Amino acid sequence: MKLLYFDTAGRAEMIRLAFHAGGVDFEDERVPQDQWPVVKPTTPRGQVPTLTLDDGTVLTESGALLRYAGAIGSPRLYPEDPTAAARVDEVGDVIYDMARALEAAVHQPPEVTATQVKALLAPGGAVATSLAWLNERAAAAGSGHLVGNALSIDDCAMKAITGWLTVDIAGGAFADALAPYPALAKSVAATSAVPAIAAYEASLKK
Repeated sequence: MKLLYFDTAGRAEMIRLAFHAGGVDFEDERVPQDQWPVVKPTTPRGQVPTLTLDDGTVLTESGALLRYAGAIGSPRLYPEDPTAAARVDEVGDVIYDMARALEAAVHQPPEVTATQVKALLAPGGAVATSLAWLNERAAAAGSGHLVGNALSIDDCAMKAITGWLTVDIAGGAFADALAPYPALAKSVAATSAVPAIAAYEASLKK
């Protein structure tokens, strides 16, 4: 099984985290930017990430790939129970909305990006509103996770987006973005401490 994306975190990092946390063996193929014009026509929709299964089936769309990763792992990170799955999807949709808002800001000149992200994080801003809601969910769960008592794909998604927000955007200018949201920050820290995730992140620094 092969996950194809650029050599960045982006939309694939949450999928990578879910695979590692679930003990799923996969090939993490990272396309250099200068090779993208050659690779792009070989993808189903001219987009990444894509996931090629062992039988040759190619899956697309990051949300679908994340749910797939969560469903095949052990431990399983995406519930079989429909109600529990809907709870995970509910939180996940809020995280994806937040990611889209940040993406729109990132695809601007650097000075514009910083201004727009600052506005998104200000009280009443779209990202601040989402973070506050997610903080409430993490506090209500009381488990160190966003949903229920165990790690889920939502935790992987939130950790990936947090890395993007606090490290990648504007050179780390928003490193303290989660400071007003202690329960959410605690859940992200708990995800970072999952042994398989910690080992994966350590491997990136070598």
